Amino acid sequence: MNNSDNTVYVLSGYAKCSTTHNGKYTLGNKHSIGLLTTDENYQGNIKQLKTFIKGLGWESITFCTVEKVDDISTLSNDVLISSFIRAKENGQSLVVNDHPITMH
Repeated sequence: MNNSDNTVYVLSGYAKCSTTHNGKYTLGNKHSIGLLTTDENYQGNIKQLKTFIKGLGWESITFCTVEKVDDISTLSNDVLISSFIRAKENGQSLVVNDHPITMH
């Protein structure tokens, strides 16, 4: 199997909620996010990726780290595994931590 066919890039960072999401997220709170994408040129397309996230109700998007994942079996939890599968099917997938973070 060709590893590049299975590669997903995980961009981790944070974003601020710009809309209410069924009461789950409070407007203005910052949350940890993870964007999983199959776009090998994610750096060149960062504006498009941020537009995708903004369309889901998030702003002030900052990415801190990037991890390249070639093997789904290395992922440790069901949320990341399901997001990996969604990214493979749709090109990208967003994961948002339920708990707000405090920026210092």
